[in-house]
Amino acid sequence: MYFKEVGYFCKKIPGKVDELHRPVISFEETKVFCNVKSVGMSEFYQAQVAGFKPELKIEVKQYNGCDHFKLNDKLYKIIRTFNKGGDVTELTLTSSLNDDE
Repeated sequence: MYFKEVGYFCKKIPGKVDELHRPVISFEETKVFCNVKSVGMSEFYQAQVAGFKPELKIEVKQYNGCDHFKLNDKLYKIIRTFNKGGDVTELTLTSSLNDDE
């Protein structure tokens, strides 16, 4: 199994404000290699019933507990993690339209 795609774990940096003293959400990115997979049909519909919209799955070797993942300049929210054994973790991602989640 080759981990050839490049993604980034995104950790929120708290306490940043802009010039008008409004909170600004920014992230500290950690580069990681991953495998991109698709979400299965059964898993997709089961998640829809629970109110989630999974878009894709990725596999990473060292999951660091972050809530967001960036792939191809698009920010995703991690909605599910699954340890596949050893050091490989599967992450299920959804679009992160509202970063306050």
